[in-house]
Amino acid sequence: MKTLLTLLGKNAPFFLPFLLWVVAGALLQAYFTHDDLFLAINRAHTPWADVAVSGITYIGDGITFAVMLVFILVFRKYKLFFTAVSVLLLTTIIVQIAKHYYNEPRPATYFADAGTLIHTVKWVTVHGSCSFPSGHTTTAFALFTFLTLICRNKLAGFAFLTLALLAAHSRIYLAQHFFVDVYTGSIIGTTSSLIVYTLFHQSGKKASPEAISEPAISLT
Repeated sequence: MKTLLTLLGKNAPFFLPFLLWVVAGALLQAYFTHDDLFLAINRAHTPWADVAVSGITYIGDGITFAVMLVFILVFRKYKLFFTAVSVLLLTTIIVQIAKHYYNEPRPATYFADAGTLIHTVKWVTVHGSCSFPSGHTTTAFALFTFLTLICRNKLAGFAFLTLALLAAHSRIYLAQHFFVDVYTGSIIGTTSSLIVYTLFHQSGKKASPEAISEPAISLT
């Protein structure tokens, strides 16, 4: 617990805004309906945003996570590599089990039944099932939480959180998910990275306190 609190304190530029996001997201869902939250975000679109958001959504793609893994291997940070792989496996298992257990309809299917028009981007394939939770959002938050924890420049945490939130927004903008899907995915991804990193961190600390006294990657 002490190690976890220390990590949260050292990485406040990420975790404090994330806490605000969790609280704000809960309040939004308490005061607005499932439909209204989606439509308010999805209908705020422009032609240039269609192009930009189509690219931004790949932040949460598994390929992006794989690129990070390659860079970690290039720098021969093997413990970090296995930690990151564990994060990816854990989030994948949680998300896939939840998706197929709940099998919630995605916006295109949900609003088709209601006869409500939603905004879609013509070059993006819109899916119809297994909406909850958002896999892209989960991956994005897992990725950027992990980068926050290993990066020496703690101020970068705010930028990492911003990128993760942009990925979450893209999933609603592109009519792939509802607000609750990305909200839950953000919590799953962040919590998974934090727990897995803490477990590896505590193990390493017992063996060699000096080895983990600082994060392993410098970002200036």
